Amino acid sequence: SYFCCTDMNLQYLIVVFLTISCSQSLQPQILEVSSYVELRSWQSSTLYQVKTEGSSYQWDPLLLYLEGSRYDMGFAYGYLLHEEISEVYHTLLKHMIGNKWYDEVFIDLIGTVFDWQWNNYLSKELPPQYTDELRGVADGSRKAGCNECGRYVTHSIVLSNLPSDLEDVLYILIREYNKSSQYLHMLEKHRDRFKPIHCSMFAVWGSRTKDSNLFSARNLDWNQDTGITKYKLIVVMKPNDGGIPSVSFTFVCLYTTLAGMSANGITVHEANLEENEITFGGFPFVLRLRYIMEFASNTNEGRHLWESTNNTVGYNHMIASSHDAVDYASGNTNSIVAYVMETMYQYTAYFTDDDPREANATYSPPNSNVIIHIGSPMREALWRTNHGYDPLIRAHFEWSQAPSSWSSRRYMFIQEALHNYETLEHQIDYIEAINITAIVGDKGHTHPYECKNIPDGTNVLSVTYQPKDHIAYVAFESSTGEDWRPGVCSTYIKMDFTKWFAGIKPVN
Repeated sequence: SYFCCTDMNLQYLIVVFLTISCSQSLQPQILEVSSYVELRSWQSSTLYQVKTEGSSYQWDPLLLYLEGSRYDMGFAYGYLLHEEISEVYHTLLKHMIGNKWYDEVFIDLIGTVFDWQWNNYLSKELPPQYTDELRGVADGSRKAGCNECGRYVTHSIVLSNLPSDLEDVLYILIREYNKSSQYLHMLEKHRDRFKPIHCSMFAVWGSRTKDSNLFSARNLDWNQDTGITKYKLIVVMKPNDGGIPSVSFTFVCLYTTLAGMSANGITVHEANLEENEITFGGFPFVLRLRYIMEFASNTNEGRHLWESTNNTVGYNHMIASSHDAVDYASGNTNSIVAYVMETMYQYTAYFTDDDPREANATYSPPNSNVIIHIGSPMREALWRTNHGYDPLIRAHFEWSQAPSSWSSRRYMFIQEALHNYETLEHQIDYIEAINITAIVGDKGHTHPYECKNIPDGTNVLSVTYQPKDHIAYVAFESSTGEDWRPGVCSTYIKMDFTKWFAGIKPVN
């Protein structure tokens, strides 16, 4: 089968050779898919298990190929994954609230909160095609025997849209519900079960990369070892209504795009940005990012779509385009290869590479006249962690902006890696791009360049894209308990989606 490949032992020697002169490096394991094992299907949609010989995964990732109408794709999702949806939902709730509080009364209370936010706010701006999908999810899972799985999926969209800090949930409750204290005490009881989310993203192109290729990446640093690692999920969607085929990297029930790439070479990214001007009255990002992938062919089209929809809570987002990278490499230096969008309620600040706002950003410690520059933008590269550089975004930012903050340090990890390759006059290929991705992914605060103290890490999903070739390198958290490992210290699986996007399924 053209889908079956062997592991890339030679590449490890290449990694060592290319990075031996650079002390700031990781050498993550990179393997290709061995085979796709068909598990079950419905109409044109099929669920597979992704086999990768020699990987670190106790549970193999799943790949769900969805094709057809919006309703049919949603129906297949619910029908084929109903058991997994129910298990993941209850596993996440148990992690959130603990077994001591896990009873029907408390579950009903949480469900009431999630239903209120979904029905009154997050569902209101969905395009009709996504409403049809979610109606299909509910009907398909109900036909398979899970009457509540449709609600579990919409609850997961609410959960994925929550701010990182529980204090910031209060801003939503105040804005949208006049009895916020009714739920705040519930959140306070479970504060110690949540770690702040630390995500990251970057794009690099032009003279910095081999063949001027675009490479981009996204890390999701979330709550480790929640139990969802059993159901790592890759979703390929090929709608029949003109939407561009895309792939999303996520977990079962977390519908749909935590990270993704389209057949047109668009990649989409997210990192939380703790703002105090936030709402749930907008387009939930896990669907908004897919909306960009399905209807944009370049960054300007992506920006237009973004401007036609509304923000929810604070996020850093990024759109990158391989088509624009090709135009840029051909001499059109006006091509915008990537945008960062720093967002909050009713406001988006757009950034491209080497932005003067970023270059001129400063920080002064409390009660001090010392001025410290905290931005280091570059040409032909763009990146973010969990803080912003637009003046208004910074004015509403809830976390520390000090150079010693974990977000600022990780921002500099990316800058330092890019600078090191520039100093070595070494062009970035996929191995170097994966190396940068793995460095910035959270594996504990003390050893960013090594997989030590990994129990302190929070990286659960890490993806590096080579979008011109429809290739992604994806790593998930692995194992559980004392054997748990963050994604960036696990196996990166090389996956070529060219034939998937064309509707050609594997034959093993």
